[in-house]
Amino acid sequence: RDVAPSRGLGDVYKRQEGCCMVNQMKYSSVLSPYMYAYIKEKEAIGHAVTQTKWFFHELDIYFQQNNLTSTQITKEMYDGWYEWASINRKRTTIHTKVLMMTAFLKYMCTVGNDCYIPYPHKNPSSDFIPYVFSHEEMEKVFKECDRLRIAGQYHSHTVLMALPSLIRLLYSTGLRINEALNIRNQDVHFDKHLIVVDSLKNHIQRLAPINESLEVVLRQYISYRDRLSVSDITAPNSYLFVSGTGKRIGSSTVSRWFHKIIINAGIPYIGNHDGPRVHDLRHTACVHAMVNMVRNGMDIYCTLPILATFMGHKNPMNTEYYLRLTQSMYPELISKFPPIYKGYVSYKNI
Repeated sequence: RDVAPSRGLGDVYKRQEGCCMVNQMKYSSVLSPYMYAYIKEKEAIGHAVTQTKWFFHELDIYFQQNNLTSTQITKEMYDGWYEWASINRKRTTIHTKVLMMTAFLKYMCTVGNDCYIPYPHKNPSSDFIPYVFSHEEMEKVFKECDRLRIAGQYHSHTVLMALPSLIRLLYSTGLRINEALNIRNQDVHFDKHLIVVDSLKNHIQRLAPINESLEVVLRQYISYRDRLSVSDITAPNSYLFVSGTGKRIGSSTVSRWFHKIIINAGIPYIGNHDGPRVHDLRHTACVHAMVNMVRNGMDIYCTLPILATFMGHKNPMNTEYYLRLTQSMYPELISKFPPIYKGYVSYKNI
């Protein structure tokens, strides 16, 4: 996707909130040795374990609160945990926790603990529909990114220099936020007009295209970033998007600032993680790309394998989900095309 040029990247911005620090998890229940071993095993094969660490944190608290001392988890123990973990939780959250618990119980069995394995948990249907920005709203978002300023004393840890180019990158390429934040200098190839992306979700590498307008934005950002008095900021293995101290930017920090940006742009904010969210830029990129291809004469179903590659989806059926979003926003484009299948499923983070 083409993006509007970024202006004022050299300016310092409004104000910066502190970064959210993720503390090293400490476990002390009877399961703690197995938790540490499980995490170490997952890390060894390249899996992201942040969510697992938080899950174990809750499980560790449950075992301590209920004075559970057995490493052989019975059905009664599992049912008690399930009831406790389900209090005031969304169905999709419960489903995720059950899947993680089941995987851990299977691991416990492999290391000599006879544990109860629950029946496969059915993934609940969801009526969640991500927010798809209009072209006019995206223009407002870009303008508000450029208007942010720091008021008062300069903060060296500010991330605001990177935000205008980062938001444009997300919209232009459809990358997930953590995929974008993990880009290193050596991954950007202006000569080949592409970025090499390592997907933490699907554990695959893919190529994100750099069009002319995005190249202008990225080169401008890099020229300002390289003026920071930070050693090795231009090193190949250093992160592309950094704070004023040269540190990698956290996704939670970006989300907080994006919340402010859309409010300043006059876009209604629903709240409670229902958006609009930073991740909705990914949905928007896919829908806008699909609409652009169809309006240029391409059969809508011929766009699916192209979009699946563009979005990094292993299964093109995940990409087909965007047909429903497109149909609600652009009914004139696909009204003549019958649906491939009727059982649409809503995904928050595909």
